[in-house]
Amino acid sequence: MNVFVTGGTGRLGRNLVQALIQRGDQVTALSRSSAGGQLGASPVRGDLLDGASLRSAAAGAEQVFHLGGGVRGKGRHTPAVLNEEGTRNLVQALDGRAQKLVLASSAAVYGDRSNLWVEEDFEPSPNTRYGLSKVAAERLVLDSGQPWVIARMAAVYGPDLPFAMVGRMLEGKAWLPGEGRNHVPTIHTDDCIAGLIRVADAGEVRGIYHLADRSQPTLREFYAEVQRVVGGQPVRFWSTYVPSYVQSFIARNNERLASRIGQKPRLTPDTLKLFTNSVRLRTERLAQELDFTWKYPEHPAGIEASFHR
Repeated sequence: MNVFVTGGTGRLGRNLVQALIQRGDQVTALSRSSAGGQLGASPVRGDLLDGASLRSAAAGAEQVFHLGGGVRGKGRHTPAVLNEEGTRNLVQALDGRAQKLVLASSAAVYGDRSNLWVEEDFEPSPNTRYGLSKVAAERLVLDSGQPWVIARMAAVYGPDLPFAMVGRMLEGKAWLPGEGRNHVPTIHTDDCIAGLIRVADAGEVRGIYHLADRSQPTLREFYAEVQRVVGGQPVRFWSTYVPSYVQSFIARNNERLASRIGQKPRLTPDTLKLFTNSVRLRTERLAQELDFTWKYPEHPAGIEASFHR
């Protein structure tokens, strides 16, 4: 099968490309460099803001995995540019020709639900610019006129992904906003990749699926398990030391400064909310409709497999 992957040279994208190649697919990856070729995919130089490169890369694709985008880019590359504008350009480039378009969306579309369990038909209510841009991207895909699936993904962790903060724990520099009592859905990278492929292969199904594990821990629980396995210093939460209004002031000004000098800000108002929002994702639809089985349904097993030394 001919498959096109945006974001194919990112941390998650690399794993997806490898899985697709291993099952025998011919994979084309959109890339700003030659990294796609190093992965075994056919690289097409360009990005989501370049319509010509998108049309070239997507030509003949039967399946399209749209992983490209992000929470925040360099300079003026806001979430709206990365996610909404990028998705609009991709949809126009495909022009309804793909057999299946899989959009990697996010649990951020739900905003803060105060630990509420939500199903896929729950109305999005984002409270971040990132979440708003993902909702806009979903609407573009829904209106694209071709078979589609939307995967609302949890935070992905694994040995080559930064969410687990292993390096920062070992350095004693692991800090996060909030108090850590909120639920941030997580999923191991192996299950995330398997889930993306499963929803892509599900015939002519059009639908929204949650990709998350079954345990749905609080941040404190998740990072306590990581620290138990890897050692180092536990994650410390800012709200114990820094008032929320001071955090917001620092985040706003950090983003403004980074934008002006063309850099990617590490701390933004969105960052604060994404790590303090609380929501839990129901995953029964993935299991029942697509017969999906998790490799690591509970986070302790996934963390142990990823980071045990």
